[in-house]
Amino acid sequence: MNIKSVEWHQLYPKSIKEGWTEDEYVWPSEFPALLIKITAEDGTYGVGEASTQVWYLGETREQLTSVLALYAQALSGRRVFDIAGAHATMESVYSGGMPGSRGARSGVDMALYDLIGKLKGLPVYELLGGAFRTSLEMLTNLYFKTPAEMADGCKQFVDEGFRGLKIKVGDVMLAKGWSRANFEAELAKLDAAVESAPNDVYLDADANQGWRSPKWTLTMLQRYAGATNLSIEQPLPYDDIAGASFLRQNLSIPLILDESVWSPEATMRLIRAEACDRVVIKLNRVGGFYPASQIVALCNAANIGVSVDTNPYTLLGDTACCHLSATIPVHYPVDCEGHLSFITLGENDPFVSGVKCSAGMATIDDSPGLGVVVEWSKIP
Repeated sequence: MNIKSVEWHQLYPKSIKEGWTEDEYVWPSEFPALLIKITAEDGTYGVGEASTQVWYLGETREQLTSVLALYAQALSGRRVFDIAGAHATMESVYSGGMPGSRGARSGVDMALYDLIGKLKGLPVYELLGGAFRTSLEMLTNLYFKTPAEMADGCKQFVDEGFRGLKIKVGDVMLAKGWSRANFEAELAKLDAAVESAPNDVYLDADANQGWRSPKWTLTMLQRYAGATNLSIEQPLPYDDIAGASFLRQNLSIPLILDESVWSPEATMRLIRAEACDRVVIKLNRVGGFYPASQIVALCNAANIGVSVDTNPYTLLGDTACCHLSATIPVHYPVDCEGHLSFITLGENDPFVSGVKCSAGMATIDDSPGLGVVVEWSKIP
């Protein structure tokens, strides 16, 4: 069975998340997203989502479109089931020598897995090796700007059943620069979260690379030595592996790396440097299910935890996140509510079925492929 065609359709998500709707911070109010459709010779098709951010991942809508045109030409006529060959082909026509346009590649990868699942009558998580669970605890992201708002937000989401809270503590530093005053402003929000959340809820303090200094990070986090549910995520720039290794050896709380994790090879370097206790996989940053499953295997062997995050996605991409998260032995709450709390497609949202989110739990079923239905009449 060969690939007959690769096509794509524009999506126009709008941000609804607090902290994403104001120009003050780096997060976009709109960002590029495309629905990818890969059709086999027998007419069966799979769908995937290529979603990105210009600042965060360095891709524009025009870039995604131009790269997908290269991929479509190169993949036409290739075997549907040859996932490894498809990735090698995509790398051969664009950015095989340097990291680039993994958002476009991840969308093609997602569509191929959805297509193969439909042809085989299997859910994607079975294609990835099988699920440890299909009901998943959930994490939400909190971008509140004041300690009082942060405390209220934590209580609200804990009451709703969420078992993971990602506390954003880098936005002020990213927008206004590094200073002691700005650092203390970030930590005031974290103080409120630590005081508000019960010990059985994961607290991930995400600095989004904004803290920059290993020594200052270590010094400032000493006050949280007794917070047994707290981890710090990506306080340093993505390529500061030496700094991350220093922190991991000296911090009293676990260190999570997110932006540093962009490929299996990059993950291997982090493991060799003993630079983290957990990693975050974003499908559109690493290039899709195929490289993501390699990262999971590496981390499992090294006893490093793995979280899966939206970036943010529509229902389609969030469902894909859950299929990957289901295959990870040690479960951390999955971030799969991009389509609920981050973005909206409005009345023209074409996606139905897929992951079901309720009371802080995400559930996927055994429908073939990703299990997401597209109402094509709503596609522009």
